[in-house]
Amino acid sequence: MAEALLRARLADRSPDITVGSVGQLFDGRRAESGAIKAMADRGIDLSGHLSRKQTPALIAGSSLILGMERLHVRDLAILAPGTFDRTFTLPEFVRLVEQEPPRTDRNLRRWVERIGSARQHLGYLSDADADSVADPMGRSNRVFRACAAEIEELIDRMVERVWPATIPATQ
Repeated sequence: MAEALLRARLADRSPDITVGSVGQLFDGRRAESGAIKAMADRGIDLSGHLSRKQTPALIAGSSLILGMERLHVRDLAILAPGTFDRTFTLPEFVRLVEQEPPRTDRNLRRWVERIGSARQHLGYLSDADADSVADPMGRSNRVFRACAAEIEELIDRMVERVWPATIPATQ
């Protein structure tokens, strides 16, 4: 859902940005029906989405890597060493960028790594719910809708700071 929402938000603002999604478990799996319905409520069609399993190659070239839970950040940092400074949970990244002025650095990766470099690895040893979005898998459509609303609000806040209208699209 986050991939689809971010892609939709950046379509006009920064159309050359590549937005992708990977997961820990499945490759080639269709989106959950609850996710499809929650996105359809927002005018976004997820019916053709197929999951991709995370690989070091898919992760390593990314300027910004977002997970929904702290476990995702930990696993990605282990899978692709050297990526911790640009790997965050979505709520954590939003919290951090809202402490910064809107981005003016044309180099997204450099800007993200600067923000991420102040964090400590030890903060990810627990699976505390802080800075996480609860996984709706296997839950009701109502839970998927609530999760989609939470992600949408976070994506909107992030886009305002990371892709303000004054930044050139090429990054």
